[in-house]
Amino acid sequence: MGYDLMTKPKILVAMLGNLKTVERFAIRRRIDELFLIFTNEELELASTLMEKFTTLGIQVRPIHIQSLKFSDILNSVLRALNHNSFDDYEVEFCVSSGNSVMILGVCIAAAIVNASILYTEEQSLVDISELWPANLVNVTHKKRQILSFLESYNGPINQKDISRETGICQSGISRHIRDLESAGYVTRSRADRKKVVTIS
Repeated sequence: MGYDLMTKPKILVAMLGNLKTVERFAIRRRIDELFLIFTNEELELASTLMEKFTTLGIQVRPIHIQSLKFSDILNSVLRALNHNSFDDYEVEFCVSSGNSVMILGVCIAAAIVNASILYTEEQSLVDISELWPANLVNVTHKKRQILSFLESYNGPINQKDISRETGICQSGISRHIRDLESAGYVTRSRADRKKVVTIS
């Protein structure tokens, strides 16, 4: 499915739930790529839906949830999405009635990647994004390393020095600091014509 150069391609990350609801919703949203989340019990339904969307020219990526543990669900979804730079896409998550742990895991994944969360129930569609932390961030090992260093340093420091002290490359530092700032963990300001970072 093509898209205008002025608009970002649209990704839908959807729990399988009701087959007809997902199908109708995905077509109505004019998506370019579908990440379909399903369990072992939904494998046959998922195959049917993936085949249908593939024939429509929509790329489908399966997210097969094999364990209903919260951490496994969250990690499966985030791992599947890891290859995308979300600045280049419009991302929406679609959750439907079903296993509460699954819904929670999917919603947290959506919040981490700062995507809209839409809840579908029969004909209804509700945006529940505002119920979740707007700037929840996945505090990875490297982000924890940066926070730990800033805590021990206890003062403003420029990003180049953070890179040198932590051993994380400067481009990585910039990305991690940006995420941490958006989540409220750190603040950035200018001092002597340099950008400095302070733990919040």
